[in-house]
Amino acid sequence: MFKKRKARLQAELHEDLAGALRDADPEVRGKAAGDMAETAELGWALRELALAVEREPSTQEPFLTLAVGLANTLRRHPTLRERTERIFAGHLDDPHGFVREWTGLMAELGGGPAVRMVDTDLRDDMAGRLDVLRGEGWTEEGLSGGGRHPDSVAYHVAFGASVIIVCSVIRRNEPLTATEADRIRAETRAVLERALPLPPGGDERSELTVPLAVQPDEESWSDRARHGLRTDEALAWCASTEPDRVTLGVELLADLLLFGDTVRSEQIVATLDRLVREEPQPLTLTDLMNCYGNVHVSVPLQDPPFQLFFDGLSHPDDRVRTEAASGLESLAPGTPEEGRAVAGLIEVLDHDSENGVRRMAAESLAGMKWVEERNSWAAVDALERHADSPVAEIRAQSLRDAIQRGTPDAYDWLLREFENPDVSWHFISAYTIASLGDDFLLPSDIRPAFVERLERLATSGWADRCEDPDAYPDAEDRAEMLDEILRDLRADAR
Repeated sequence: MFKKRKARLQAELHEDLAGALRDADPEVRGKAAGDMAETAELGWALRELALAVEREPSTQEPFLTLAVGLANTLRRHPTLRERTERIFAGHLDDPHGFVREWTGLMAELGGGPAVRMVDTDLRDDMAGRLDVLRGEGWTEEGLSGGGRHPDSVAYHVAFGASVIIVCSVIRRNEPLTATEADRIRAETRAVLERALPLPPGGDERSELTVPLAVQPDEESWSDRARHGLRTDEALAWCASTEPDRVTLGVELLADLLLFGDTVRSEQIVATLDRLVREEPQPLTLTDLMNCYGNVHVSVPLQDPPFQLFFDGLSHPDDRVRTEAASGLESLAPGTPEEGRAVAGLIEVLDHDSENGVRRMAAESLAGMKWVEERNSWAAVDALERHADSPVAEIRAQSLRDAIQRGTPDAYDWLLREFENPDVSWHFISAYTIASLGDDFLLPSDIRPAFVERLERLATSGWADRCEDPDAYPDAEDRAEMLDEILRDLRADAR
């Protein structure tokens, strides 16, 4: 009698928890996940949690709680915990195998079907997240070592974070329904047709096309799939036999790569390579170079088009030269072309006729992570030579480099620049970028004077004294720059 009553109560509890996982209230779903992870029936809990993770509409809470519940339950099951460890540790360089093994495990638990065909988008996304998993402490030996035994807090946290990452990748790469996909394609084509008669590269055209590329404020699981379909449409326009359609297709592709995830990487690179061979006009060439750089940041190119960028440094059009100088910052470090890139950027910094191009060369020299010491010192020497440049943008990059390297008089220099009531916003930006470094620490004796000068700028209306209210940074952007630095400085002082 007692056993039957206990079994009935257990069945009722399971039914209540399973129902709560499907409740419309996200807080109810989240609480149920936490309770379910503590039950004794691990097999049942794993099945319900795997299903809940797959159908959860939110990308934040309670999805995070559901994924943590799944991780905690896996961790409590010795056999499945060891199998999960083997999946993670054994596929850190194999995104295809990782996806197949993980989704195979979830299918066995009672979740959705295993993924057998891993497309390039899912592969690239998983490959990028494998780097994050290494950061969580995964090696070929698993998470063991350094105190990370299965019962430790460190293991608990890293294991949970890793399961969240993997579950997110799988959900982010789910395809849209056929109806939704057709709607996205039709909407994208309609916008492009309206944009086609407008001047290439102009604000009017951008006002129509940029919203196609910018990710929505509220994240959803379908964002990546929508982004992929819009990328397909951009690539289709790039394949047109009509030059004006190709120009617009490249413009949209550049925006999509700038504002969203990199998808369709293989198709994009093949398209870029083809279009570059056709010797495009400067505006399109600039966009193509921008595309190469943005793809490389997310999915490193196996054979970067270095000669395209080196030739671009001496192109007659200053827009192309600027983009070439910018792109080398991400393409060149750690490659056999690193020294040539540094030399080319120094040549531009020293001799280009346009200050905007020279400023970009200085920014790349200050921002590149040089591998060879001789290249690093060559960049430093070049930036130091321009520390007294009459061009504020170039002087700001020299200061940024000095701060990043911890040059003793860099902060005195910074304070002198901020004595100017009309100090260039590039100095604000240079300081902000330099302060992002891991080793950055503003000396405590400098902070009061720095805060005083920034507060003086804020109260004097510096933010409103922008040269072009329609360009970046406008008054609101400038005010936000000051507010961000002052907020951080005051927080550090506490």
